Amino acid sequence: MFPDGIEAHIACLKEISPLAFKAIEPRIARESFDCLADLSRNEFTLEGRGSEYLDSIQLSLLARSEGVMDLLGKMHPDGRDGLCSSLIFCDLLAGDGYVNKVAHRLLGEARCPTFINSDVSQFMVDRCIRDGLFAIWQGATDPFWIRDGSVDGVLMAYGTHHIPRAQRATAVRAAARILRPSGIFVLHDFEEGSPTARWFADVVSTHSVTPHDYPHFTAGEMLDLFAAAEFDDVTVQRITDPFVFHGGDEESALQVLAEYVVKMYGLEQLRSRTQRVLALLDEYFGLVVTQTAHGEFEARITRNALVGSGRRV
Repeated sequence: MFPDGIEAHIACLKEISPLAFKAIEPRIARESFDCLADLSRNEFTLEGRGSEYLDSIQLSLLARSEGVMDLLGKMHPDGRDGLCSSLIFCDLLAGDGYVNKVAHRLLGEARCPTFINSDVSQFMVDRCIRDGLFAIWQGATDPFWIRDGSVDGVLMAYGTHHIPRAQRATAVRAAARILRPSGIFVLHDFEEGSPTARWFADVVSTHSVTPHDYPHFTAGEMLDLFAAAEFDDVTVQRITDPFVFHGGDEESALQVLAEYVVKMYGLEQLRSRTQRVLALLDEYFGLVVTQTAHGEFEARITRNALVGSGRRV
């Protein structure tokens, strides 16, 4: 992870974002990295579906942008209108910095918050750094790089179900620790028993290069986790978090949707079986194709996500 040494890496982070660096504790306990070396051997690596996942992002950065922007709006009392570059947001399950990249593309330099991209996958953190993003290697249950009370918002999304149930309370308390007073924590997952959870259990676990047997969240579990960590103004709601693709005709819009889904979930056994993928998407989510006012075609599947938010006292 640190080919030039930890000090050189820390200097690199400071150069990437002096503001984000203010939230970092440079005196790192090296034993933490020994533990991460084992945790980092997960499905988001070269050996798993990491490369395929990154290929899906290259195919369409904005495919999931509606859900991402909804989540970001919940991280400020004034919604998206309150977002600006002076805010420090920590994405504890950042992957390759997807949320950061979408925010920068859609909000622009002045309004995009300053992100600390954090992930347990060394492969993903390396990709963040390569793309010029501020990123640190750590797990969501122990964000040891980050000072107490140093960030304005914490996001835990798109993979939260990977955190074992027994460790989720620890992860939520860790989010509370690094938040400033009145800072907002947003927790996102696909609800247990929902079509998306069943998609993971039935389709991804069967056809992917990696198994995907993780328990998803319930609304009651989210409420209990926020209460145990003593958050205020807690809400748990459901949002629409769709995949959206456009094309010059219906066939091209559907083709890119199918290709994206195969890459994102590593559905190796369904590669080149476009019609089968589309049939499964329609069965689990409902597949809708419409023609826009500009004459292009839009293919959309609607995933519904469970989102909890709370303010640190």
